[in-house]
Amino acid sequence: MIEFDHVTFQYEKALTPALTNIDLTIDKGEFVAIVGHNGSGKSTLAKHVNGLLLPTEGTVTVCGMQTSNEDDLLRIRQKVGMAFQNPDNQLVTTVVEEDVAFGPENLGIEPNEIRTRVDKALASVGMSDYATFAVHHLSGGQKQRIAIAGILALKPQILVLDEASAMLDPNGRAELLETVHKLHREGMTVLMVTQYMEETTGCDRIIVMNHGKIVLEGTPEEVFRHTDLLMESNLVPPETVSVRDALRSMGYALKDRSLTAEQLAEELCPLL
Repeated sequence: MIEFDHVTFQYEKALTPALTNIDLTIDKGEFVAIVGHNGSGKSTLAKHVNGLLLPTEGTVTVCGMQTSNEDDLLRIRQKVGMAFQNPDNQLVTTVVEEDVAFGPENLGIEPNEIRTRVDKALASVGMSDYATFAVHHLSGGQKQRIAIAGILALKPQILVLDEASAMLDPNGRAELLETVHKLHREGMTVLMVTQYMEETTGCDRIIVMNHGKIVLEGTPEEVFRHTDLLMESNLVPPETVSVRDALRSMGYALKDRSLTAEQLAEELCPLL
């Protein structure tokens, strides 16, 4: 669904490129996490998916359309929904259901269809009971879920999260992640930029970026075998991975798939 072909991007007046020769393919239904330190290029890469940024060199193709083709940009943006860091910047009305309806209304969708889309979108993010609530009464995590509901009401095929959990407390991050995994199980293609490594353990694939380049790529099990390389990229592996590796050094035969507390406990208990 998404293909980067030798993509390089350099911001105006920048001395070095933010992205250098990126080759990347994301298939339909994948859940891909992009991680990296501040300035690694991960958010710049995400903004290329819906044409907010266009390559200096190379091409980005989404659902068969190149983002550099101005005639295709609207159709691309209808297929790619994007959530950003601050949920308050993404909400435009004062009532939850009105905010979710805002996008379809601007596309001229029929009122009955809008009602159906709003109800379905709120149900998808677990916020049906809050339809008539004032937006400013919601928590940060709830606001972010409403922002995603507004995206879902537009019926995109791809959801891009650009550090959407960065401004949330731990409970808000957990709620958001649960919602995103539910959408993925229902068939949504997800590209998630995050600075929290523990959020990546349930993804299909992790892409590690450093200085505008992809330095490591693979399943969570494969990526978390390379803790030294992660540390060199200024990334700290999840605590559960550090505990797993420490236990391995003590002689416990734990598998690579022991990435969460539940998985670690399940493997460890029979060994004790």
